[in-house]
Amino acid sequence: MPANKSALFLLAALALCPAAAFCAASALGQSLALNKLVTPNGDAKNDTFIFRCHNPRDSDVEGRIYDLHGREVAVMRLKQRSNGVGPSIAVDNNSGIYYDLEWNPNSGGHHPGGLYIYQVRLESKVFKGTIVVIR
Repeated sequence: MPANKSALFLLAALALCPAAAFCAASALGQSLALNKLVTPNGDAKNDTFIFRCHNPRDSDVEGRIYDLHGREVAVMRLKQRSNGVGPSIAVDNNSGIYYDLEWNPNSGGHHPGGLYIYQVRLESKVFKGTIVVIR
C-alpha cells in the first residue's frame, strides 16, 4: 500500500476509535487530550475536542484554539468537573479534580476541516498540541 494511502487509512481508523481509548492515563493524575481527531458531523462520536486537566487545587484553567497562522479561533469551555474517569463516576460541575475543557468546531462559526493547535494553561504548566478536524 502506498505511503499516502496508509496514512489516510490510519487517520480513518483513529477517527472511528471511541474517545475513551485515549483517556486511561488521566486516572494517574495526568492532563491530556482525550481525542485529537474530531469529526463534527452530529453523530455524538468525537464531535468535539476534549482536554482533561488534573486540577486538584481548583486553579484557574484556560484553553484556546488557534489556526495554523496563529490566530485565535476559539476559547474552550468547561464541559464538566468530575472526581475520576468512566461512566460510573458522578459528574458534578461544582467540584472534582478533573476539568474537561471542550471545543466544538461547529460553535462560534463553522470552522473548516484541517489542522488546529490547542493550548491549555494550568498554573505554570502549558499543554499544547494539534487537533485534526475532519469534515
